[in-house]
Amino acid sequence: MSKFNGTWVDKELDPSFDAFMDAIGLGEYKEKYRNARTTVTYEFNGENWKITWLSSLYPDKPTTVNIQIGKEFDTKGPDGSDVKSTFTLISDCEIKEHAVTNTEDGKNREFIVTRKVNGDVLDYTTEAIPSKAKMKGRMYRKK
Repeated sequence: MSKFNGTWVDKELDPSFDAFMDAIGLGEYKEKYRNARTTVTYEFNGENWKITWLSSLYPDKPTTVNIQIGKEFDTKGPDGSDVKSTFTLISDCEIKEHAVTNTEDGKNREFIVTRKVNGDVLDYTTEAIPSKAKMKGRMYRKK
């Protein structure tokens, strides 16, 4: 999993952001999240992963999890939301996450997030279940 190892920075907003937020019932929070950027650090060691997320919305509240591939885990988002996730290894350059969270309004929402590394670019797609709304994004390896 060395293709994911390192720190990745989100630098741009996908044009589908507004429609995605509306489709998942969080349209009233678009302005709050519009300019938010995330930095993610992956440290993989076999089946054990350490992942740290840091949002520009909560710069003093990083979220770090130590997980095992294929095993469900519980954590809290920086906004206090409950998150239940499972990561699955697709290939040495692709992972899939199944997540359920009660972001902002307390309603549970389910997502599938696919992340794929190509060199120093990490492309991801977030699909909301059951609405099938999708949003794409791109992160860049921090050098």
